[in-house]
Amino acid sequence: MRPVSAPEVVRDQNSRLNVGFETYQCANCRRLVLAYGWTDFQPTNGWDQAPSDLWDHPQAREPRWLPPAKSNRTFPDVPAAIESLAVEAHDCLAIKADRAAVALARAVVDASAKDKGVAKGSLMAKIGELHRLGLLRDHIKEAADEVRFGGNEAAHGDLDPVDHEAAEEILTLMDEVLNELFQSPARVARARQRRLERSQATPTAPNVAVPEGSND
Repeated sequence: MRPVSAPEVVRDQNSRLNVGFETYQCANCRRLVLAYGWTDFQPTNGWDQAPSDLWDHPQAREPRWLPPAKSNRTFPDVPAAIESLAVEAHDCLAIKADRAAVALARAVVDASAKDKGVAKGSLMAKIGELHRLGLLRDHIKEAADEVRFGGNEAAHGDLDPVDHEAAEEILTLMDEVLNELFQSPARVARARQRRLERSQATPTAPNVAVPEGSND
């Protein structure tokens, strides 16, 4: 990003702080975005002498961006409805809407269980049944439970803030669950299919003795 205009600072009457605005252009796609954020810097303290890039000033705070950043995550082997939930969770994480992110992560695990035919009982029971059926290995079951724990507070209406680093970890574990249930099996199936196609396309040489144990 590079700034393409001089920064503007507007006094906020309620907080007695200033809101800084500046327009940037992406060097890659050439689109314009707006950065904004609070700053303690006061115009009377020499704002006119501040750097042209507002956020280089030591008293400026980390800006936010409009339009907000998106995660650009995809889950090509996950059913479309569940993928949509997972992508939305990552988009929430990208803009630090952390409670929304972990609540959606919990919904992703729940929806994934239902897709696998495990629809009865609490989410804890569903995760346990997926493990019993051999669809989740031990450590991935633990990952699913951590997503459940992380999402419970937001899902049940508790208003405690969620640490951003913790939210990142929960979504990483959500990704592990999706990999276990959908993406890894799909990759294995594709690899098996390619192997079978190669074997069918390669003619077997006649009168060639096959060494014992060659099928291992």
